[in-house]
Amino acid sequence: MKITSVMIALTTAILSPIAMANTPVQLSVPGVNLPAGNVSGARLNILYGQTNQVKGVNFSLLGLSTINDFTGLNFGLAFGVNHTTSSMKGLEFGLANWNEGKATGADFGLVNYTANNFTGAQFGTFNYAGSLNGLQFGLVNATDHINKGVQIGLINYDKSGTFVSKNLPIFPIINARF
Repeated sequence: MKITSVMIALTTAILSPIAMANTPVQLSVPGVNLPAGNVSGARLNILYGQTNQVKGVNFSLLGLSTINDFTGLNFGLAFGVNHTTSSMKGLEFGLANWNEGKATGADFGLVNYTANNFTGAQFGTFNYAGSLNGLQFGLVNATDHINKGVQIGLINYDKSGTFVSKNLPIFPIINARF
């Protein structure tokens, strides 16, 4: 009896770190991640999936991929939408790239949205960054404040004003602050 208890305790102690380790490949479908855990490698999301952390490559197929912390390459394939709730570092391609926290890198999509600070480049039809350090290139570009950067597009909006005047929040073709 004591030997069995010792064996169970030893097995649990040995296998617990393995169970908690990052997974190299994950399939994410609505409500299920196979296998569960953080990803250090590649993840495929179909329709809807949510996970805590991905370091590597994420593919979102026909739906929404939600990740708390993302580092790497994010592909929204066939109407795929990339959604990061905390921090994004890397390169994103998607129908929409939606970052609720801060983002560093580049976004390529029809709609690129970063609620807080964006450092890098956004290329899309509509680009928004809470604050901008870098480049926005699109038809409509918007920010609450350009720290250091350039907006190039048909309509460029900076809530804190443009290079022409702090009282003029919209300026066509180009707006910048250094």
